[in-house]
Amino acid sequence: METTSYWNLKDLVCDLLGATAERRPEPRAEIWASDLGKPHIDRWLQMKGVPYSNPPTGEALMTFFLGKQIELGVETMLARCGVAHRAQERLTLRVEGCLPVVGRPDLLASVEDWEALRARLDRDNGHDADDGRAAGERLALSQLLDSWRARAPGGLPLTVFEVKSLNSYAFKHHRGTEGLSNAYPHHKLQVYTYLRALGLEEGHLIYVARDTGWMEEVVVRPTATLEQAWLDDVECMSAYYRYDERPPLEPLAIDGRPNWRVATSRYRDYLYREGTEHGAFAF
Repeated sequence: METTSYWNLKDLVCDLLGATAERRPEPRAEIWASDLGKPHIDRWLQMKGVPYSNPPTGEALMTFFLGKQIELGVETMLARCGVAHRAQERLTLRVEGCLPVVGRPDLLASVEDWEALRARLDRDNGHDADDGRAAGERLALSQLLDSWRARAPGGLPLTVFEVKSLNSYAFKHHRGTEGLSNAYPHHKLQVYTYLRALGLEEGHLIYVARDTGWMEEVVVRPTATLEQAWLDDVECMSAYYRYDERPPLEPLAIDGRPNWRVATSRYRDYLYREGTEHGAFAF
């Protein structure tokens, strides 16, 4: 007798993510680096601890879940080849007269000394002459290190990496139009926070299409334009919060097309309910 299963692991994970999703953010008097460049009104309500009218769904949270798995995979590979790294280190930036800006970079990696790295790998991987597989791995890693060393004899400077996952449609669309390097300005502001906090000259955004595996790496470096955009956002958000002034709503459409920031807002029903001119929600 045959039986038919009407469930699968993907649906189970989506349902679990949705069931455990945050419904009411904790009040906070700090700006998150990952929020920079996003709508001030949404951030203001979050910082006040207002419950979401449209909490994230399991399907929406799957993007973040898969991005985290990719991040963990990169960490594992760096550890395997001995590259020094650390992750999720809380950083705090303070600007006079503003709320603190805090964040946790996905990954920080560097190589200071190739010889020390090779010695550490030899020690960790052992020298069992009878283990053919281990010997083959040591040879492959040795050749890899020689290749990297030839490209960067002085080592690899400390660099911050931030992993972002997209669906393949968005990945392909942005790649074919303005390019992924210009598609998400708020991602650059997030990375710039970490560069500013650590005094680094370069950070990398790693975009991954979660359903195809496509990857693209975007280099972010400090510029006067980026610094000004960062300061403008921090000063503006700080003023809204400290003076308890509700920021303006987002436009419903931009260039004749629906504004995706409205469509994805966790306060969409509070703020943009049909028939209300200035938002249905009064704090």
